[in-house]
Amino acid sequence: MHKPQPERLDHPIFSYLIGSIFILLTLVVFVGVVYHLTISHHGPELLKPLIDKYVTEPKSPILEEAKRHADMEIHRHFHRITDFPELPESERPVCYICHSDYPHSKNTTIRSLLNMHTQYFVCETCHIKAQPGKNIIYRWYNPLHDNPSGPFFGTHYDPVTGNLAQVKDLISKMAPFYKKGLIVESTLHIQDAPLAKDFVKVRDQLTPEQRDGVKNQFHENIKPKGHECKDCHAKTGILDLKKLGFSDKRIADLQQLNIKGAITGNKEVYLPNLLK
Repeated sequence: MHKPQPERLDHPIFSYLIGSIFILLTLVVFVGVVYHLTISHHGPELLKPLIDKYVTEPKSPILEEAKRHADMEIHRHFHRITDFPELPESERPVCYICHSDYPHSKNTTIRSLLNMHTQYFVCETCHIKAQPGKNIIYRWYNPLHDNPSGPFFGTHYDPVTGNLAQVKDLISKMAPFYKKGLIVESTLHIQDAPLAKDFVKVRDQLTPEQRDGVKNQFHENIKPKGHECKDCHAKTGILDLKKLGFSDKRIADLQQLNIKGAITGNKEVYLPNLLK
């Protein structure tokens, strides 16, 4: 009768290494298959309903529609000067809940010219209402910095190319502030404000009349018709361009801008032959 052979306990290290690799590969394949079946948008996404319900924050149809219109306008305006960084939604003005980055659309003749101003102004700059006992002053506004110092886009030319100088700060825009004595207060409402956040959450539960009531609160200090071109593009305009940091050459060009005649009544406007 033969004695049983003892188990071999001194396997080569190489065999352990190969076994570990196979186990690791098996785990990787298993995780990949599970990911493909449950989460990946290339698979059946078995867990997508649960993720959408309990994990993903509900999207705002209003904001999604605004983004869609903004993308359409960007493709139409092929002559954009520069790409501007997008602010986080929480820091964007409440205007964008209903309006796109290019809000002017009714007047097809001048809408591109008006929409171009959104690169330099917040909406309130043109549409703010005067308040009794308060003066309106204009400053550079940047939601990410309390006191932006510039240089700001559009304020001066590059001496070499003659084009608008490239700057790092592409977010700051001219904005109006109410001033009473030494107290200066912003005229802007941002989407992170309690009223705006609450409106986005419950707007689908409101009747059209109730939604209009909330919008009226947002528009309390807003006038439908903005300033005329001559209110800014003039030596006695409401904007102190020198104080806002504009160069003398840029100020002269803005105050003598010939294209404003197309809007203020003159039908013949002479521009350089840019294609010659």
